[in-house]
Amino acid sequence: MQRFTQLSTHPLTKYGAIALAIFLIISSIALVRQNTAAVDAIHIALSVPLSSSRKEAAKEMVQSVQLYLNTVNQQGGINGHPVKLLVYDDRDYPGTAKDITLEIAKSPALVALGHLTSTTSEAAAPLYKALQIPVITGTASSDILTQANPYYFRTTFSNTRQSNLLALYAQHVLKANTASIIYSDDMIGQTLRSAFETTFKQAATIKQSWAFYAQAEDWQESVTTIVNDLAKQPAPDVVFLAMSDTFAKEFIVAIRKRNLDMPLLGNLTLARETFPALFDPYEEEKRQPGYFVNELRLAVPIILDSANVEAQAFASAYQQIYGKRPSYVGAGYYDAAAVAVRALQNAKPQNTATSLKRDRQQIRDQLEAINRPEVAVKGLSSDLYFSATHDAAPPVRFGQFVGRSLISASTQLSPVKHLELVNLEREIKAGSIIPLTDPRQQERQYFWRQEVVYAGIDINKLNRVDQSKASFAADFYLWMRYNGSNDATVIEFPTGIANSLDPNLPLFDPQKPIRTDTIDGLNYRLYQVRGEFRNSYDFHDYPFDQQTLKLYFENVRVPSERLIYAIDTFGLKLLKPDPEEVKKPYQSLQLWNFKKLQYAQETFSSTSTRGNPRLFDANLRVDYPGLSATITLQRRFAVFLVKALLPLGLLVLVLFSTLFFSENMAKERLTVAISALLSSAVLLTAINAQLADTGYTVAIEYGFYLFFGLCLFCILIGLIVERLRVRGYKTAIHSLSVGAQLLYGAIVLGAVMTYWLTFDSRLQTFS
Repeated sequence: MQRFTQLSTHPLTKYGAIALAIFLIISSIALVRQNTAAVDAIHIALSVPLSSSRKEAAKEMVQSVQLYLNTVNQQGGINGHPVKLLVYDDRDYPGTAKDITLEIAKSPALVALGHLTSTTSEAAAPLYKALQIPVITGTASSDILTQANPYYFRTTFSNTRQSNLLALYAQHVLKANTASIIYSDDMIGQTLRSAFETTFKQAATIKQSWAFYAQAEDWQESVTTIVNDLAKQPAPDVVFLAMSDTFAKEFIVAIRKRNLDMPLLGNLTLARETFPALFDPYEEEKRQPGYFVNELRLAVPIILDSANVEAQAFASAYQQIYGKRPSYVGAGYYDAAAVAVRALQNAKPQNTATSLKRDRQQIRDQLEAINRPEVAVKGLSSDLYFSATHDAAPPVRFGQFVGRSLISASTQLSPVKHLELVNLEREIKAGSIIPLTDPRQQERQYFWRQEVVYAGIDINKLNRVDQSKASFAADFYLWMRYNGSNDATVIEFPTGIANSLDPNLPLFDPQKPIRTDTIDGLNYRLYQVRGEFRNSYDFHDYPFDQQTLKLYFENVRVPSERLIYAIDTFGLKLLKPDPEEVKKPYQSLQLWNFKKLQYAQETFSSTSTRGNPRLFDANLRVDYPGLSATITLQRRFAVFLVKALLPLGLLVLVLFSTLFFSENMAKERLTVAISALLSSAVLLTAINAQLADTGYTVAIEYGFYLFFGLCLFCILIGLIVERLRVRGYKTAIHSLSVGAQLLYGAIVLGAVMTYWLTFDSRLQTFS
C-alpha cells in the first residue's frame, strides 16, 4: 500500500508556524504557488483510442495513468518537478498512430506510453525507433513489437506466452485431448495460433484450423462458413479464438446461436470490461445476461478477485474517483506509468529544449537497466523487470465469465520458483507440476497446479473498538468453496486473541464448520467466528482520525504457489452491494461511522528453514496465502467536539476577555489566565486517558499547546500592562491592549483555518 500511504509527519507541525496570523497563511500559499509554477514540469505522452469504439478502454488508460501521476505529484514530483500528462488520440487507426508519433517527437514529452492495441503499436513502433523515443505499452501483446526495437518496452505478456499457457491449461486443467482453432489471418492471429498449436500438439491433437481474412469485405460470410463447418464435425474438446474482440464477438454469437456446446478459449483482448456489452443488442442476452460469454475462458494479466493488497488499493482508489472498477487495461497502464516514473527518477533529466534528445536516450537506458529482480518495479500483480527483448513477464492468470463477470478460474498455473527444492520427477508424475516445452525457449519451464479457493468474510457485527487495549471484537461468517483437499481450511488468524463465546476454546477450528456441502462440484465449508482481535491504531489525526480494522487469516501449510484465496465476488454480493446492508454491522458503534470495506488476497512470507536441510544454506523466501477484510471507520468527532472542545472553546473566550480588563485589574488578569491554563491541562489529561500510549503528538494536542501559549501570552500582556500602569503610560496601554486583542483573534482564527485546511475532506462528512 506504499503508493497510497500518507506521510507520517503530522500536517499540523507544518502549519503551526503560520497560525500566528491569517495574512501569513495567505502569503505562504501564494508563495508556494508561485514557486510551483516556476518549476518546469516533466511531460509524459500517452496515446489512446479516444475517438473509436474502444473509447471506454481509452478513458481507463488516461484515468489510471493520471491516478498514478497524481500520487507522484502529491509526494513532490520527480526530483522536485511536477509530472504532466500529454494525451494523444490515435483513433485506433494505424495511420493516425504514425502521425501521433511525429507529434510526440516535437513535444516536450520525455517518454511515451501506449498504444492500446497491437495493431496501432506495430504501426508506430518503427517511428519510435527512428525518432529515438522510449515507449512503454501496458496492453499490446504482439511478439514483434519489441523485437529488434531498442526503444519499445512491454509490461504485459506476449501473444506467444499467453497462447503457450492457454494450450497447457486446456490439456491439463480442462483435460482436452482435441482442439480446433479459428484465427484471423494477420500477424496477431497467426502468432496466437502458432504458439497454441505448437504446445498443444506435443500431447494432444489439433483437429482443425480455420483462417479468415480480417481485412476482407466479406469476412462476416467467413464466420458463417467456418461455424457451419465446425458444426458438421464431431465437437472438439475446446475451440481457441485467436483474434481480436471485435471478430471474436461475431464467432461467439454464431456458435451460441447454433447451440454448439463446447468450451471456448480467448486471448486477453476479450477480458476488457466492455466486451460483454458488445452482446447487448441480442435478445438472448436481454433475457439472460451473460448468455454468450458465460464459461468463456481467457488468459489475463490480473483478475481483481485474486489480486493482492496493492491491486485492491488501486482498484478502490480508481472506483472512488471515477465511479467504476478498472480492468486489466487500467492496471496495465498504472504499472507502465510506475515503470516510466522509475526511469525518469533514475535518469535525472535536465528537461530543457536542448537536452531533449539526450534526456530521452538516458531514459531509454534506464528502462533497459530495469533488467533483474533486484531492481524491479513493484507492479500490481508482480515485480516488473525487462528481459533482453524488453518484455516483462507478469503472471498469466486464467479467468472465466460467470454471467457477465470475469472471475478467477478454480485452477491456475503458477511458475515453480525454486526448482532446486522440488522433486520434479515425483511432482510431475503426481500431476502437481506441469512442464512446458517451447522449441523457441532454451530452458524447459515448470508450473504448479495452483488451487483457487473462493473465500468470503461476511461481518455480522462489529461489537467493540477498544483503542486503549489496541483491539476490537467481531462476529462474522467465513466460508470457502474449493476443488481440492481440505488443506484449504487449515488456516489461522494471527491477530486473534480469544473466542468471545468461550475463552477456553480456540478462536477457529477448521474441523468444526457449521455447514458442509458439495455445490456445483466444489467443496463448501461455512464457519462462524466470534472473537477479539489485536489491531494497531494511528491517532495522529485524533479526533478527526480514520482507523482501519483488519481481519485476516493465513494458511501456513500450503505455499501460495500451490493454493491461493480469491474473493468470492458473488457470495459477498460485491457486484451490486446494498449500501444500507453494508452499514448494518457497524450501527452499534456510537463513536464511529462506517466508511468502506475492502477485501484483498494476502501473501505472508517466511524465511524459516523449518528444519529442512535443503534450506540451510539457501536465502529463500516462501510465500503463504491468505485473505483479508479491511474495515475503515471514521470517528464521529461531533460528539468529541461537544464534550471536549466546547469547554476548551469557552476557556478561549474567557481568556480572551482578560485582554479587555482595565489596567487596574492586573491580579484578576493573572488569576484567570493561570486558572485557564490549569483547567486546560486537566482537560488534556482526561482526553489522553482515552487513548493508548501513543508516544507521539496527536492533532488535538497541538490545539491545546497553542492554548497554553495563549495563556502565557495573556499573562505576559498582563505583566506588561501593570508595568506601564505604574509608569503612567496610558496611551501605550491602550495601543498594547488593542494590538493584543487583534493578535489573539488572528491566532485563534488562524488555528481554526489550519485545522480546516488539514482535515477539509473529513469535515465535509461532519456528523
